[in-house]
Amino acid sequence: MITISLFNLGKSTRVGLPTNNTELKTSGLYKISRNPMYFGFNLLTLSSMIYTANLMVIALGLYSMLVYHLIIKAEERFLENRFGDDFINYKTKTRRYI
Repeated sequence: MITISLFNLGKSTRVGLPTNNTELKTSGLYKISRNPMYFGFNLLTLSSMIYTANLMVIALGLYSMLVYHLIIKAEERFLENRFGDDFINYKTKTRRYI
């Protein structure tokens, strides 16, 4: 899922918020989830937490999932400012995670 979402993002893949012009991605996995890459990260984290059943891994996993959620919220505010009605329309059709 992570690899496919990276492929779907194409040249829009970057660390942090973009400063140059970008396009709103709504195809591929982005038709199913607004955040398929983070959803994939969360699945990996959750599977590690279950597989190890280690309290430290569980605590760190929950923390990382919270951090990803906060990053997503900030990115969505950015996307709403950047793309306006197009992103608002996309939000009404596509769930944040799955």
